[in-house]
Amino acid sequence: MSGPMLKVRLPLVATGLGLAACAGMGTAPGTASEAVGQRTVEVTATYRERILLPPGHRLTVTLADVSLADAPARALAETTIDLEGRAPPYAASLSVPASALDPRHDYAVRAEVRDEAGRLRFTTDSRHAVLTKSAPDRADITMVAVGPRP
Repeated sequence: MSGPMLKVRLPLVATGLGLAACAGMGTAPGTASEAVGQRTVEVTATYRERILLPPGHRLTVTLADVSLADAPARALAETTIDLEGRAPPYAASLSVPASALDPRHDYAVRAEVRDEAGRLRFTTDSRHAVLTKSAPDRADITMVAVGPRP
């Protein structure tokens, strides 16, 4: 009885391998048929409070893959800007290789401001989707205050 069962299983395994090989023939991220270059996200960050932050504060803007709900977001690009006492809005630009993006994944940007001691003062409190699934390549972020006023 094991002889006929073996003959039946082998063709099924071979068929499964053939289907897997055909499925792998599509365009995958990072292949030569994918558009070459950089994708750039333009971000404007501000806060509602009508205050001017003293020198020493820094804005950090991060682009991350937020596809997995049960895992930490994976940062793809980040920039930090010394605010030098300037008033908002603050502009930042983040670039990532197009080959690093998967059109099936979700990407988002976030922003935060920290003081000279590294204490968080303002942060993003909502999701700002970018780049894939019809999301734009720019985000206007309004941060919320955290902790004591500067």
